[in-house]
Amino acid sequence: MIFLDAATAKHILEALGSERDEIDVSIDLGVSSTRLRLSEYTWDIERLEKITKDPDTVYFISDDGIFKAAIDGAHFYKLVPTGRDQAPALLIDGVLMHRVKDIDPMTDARSKAVLCACKGFKMLEVCTGLGYSTISCLERGVDSIVTIEKDKDVLDLARINPYSQKLFSDDRVELIHGDATDVVSGLKNRAFDGILHDPPRFSMGSDLYTAEFYKDLFRVLKSKGLLFHYVGSPGSRHRRRDLPKGVIARLRAAGFTKVARNASALGVTARKP
Repeated sequence: MIFLDAATAKHILEALGSERDEIDVSIDLGVSSTRLRLSEYTWDIERLEKITKDPDTVYFISDDGIFKAAIDGAHFYKLVPTGRDQAPALLIDGVLMHRVKDIDPMTDARSKAVLCACKGFKMLEVCTGLGYSTISCLERGVDSIVTIEKDKDVLDLARINPYSQKLFSDDRVELIHGDATDVVSGLKNRAFDGILHDPPRFSMGSDLYTAEFYKDLFRVLKSKGLLFHYVGSPGSRHRRRDLPKGVIARLRAAGFTKVARNASALGVTARKP
């Protein structure tokens, strides 16, 4: 497939207008560069022009035509460009699932992985999303990672996303489609060296912020194991509510020690004694 954002569509249109037949362009949103022979394709000029005016959507070309990288299912999901040669973000019902202000999604994922994933670790990740945190853990040399995602539509978008492919191709990854509260309850005691807990905002997944769930995370973590819990910055809009403070209190009650906020990664770090 050929993936297009507004800038790529504009580049192709300019080449077609100048009657050039070959251009160097990325057809996978910046993962790689390709020498593209334009005459080998039938281009829908009108559609390309519309794409240049839609900078907030990723498109792809398949044998059947040009489509938005989006799914209208139980919710509305789509991939959103975040900048040249940067991984797209996931948008669900108009809400971004990734940090994009002053940071790109993959860099953000690496900032989380560095706090809980080390070479040789057996990792657990709660909420796979597009797989950026999984891939970041793999980059850090973990031995294996079990990653859990409840939403099939999110995984279907990940399957076509050029930046997510290692999620499905690396043998170190065990991807589980299921409810994390059920899956984690069935995992063995002390099975993991590190946990990356990356839930959606509280209003979309409150069951992943409970004392009971934190006790389960504590149970499956090895002694001296590391936890990073992404929280975000909800207090920026609702000043009376300090979600991280409640998370810290419940993690401590579950048995974790050295529980502390990490402002740069917008989360909480902890350790099992």
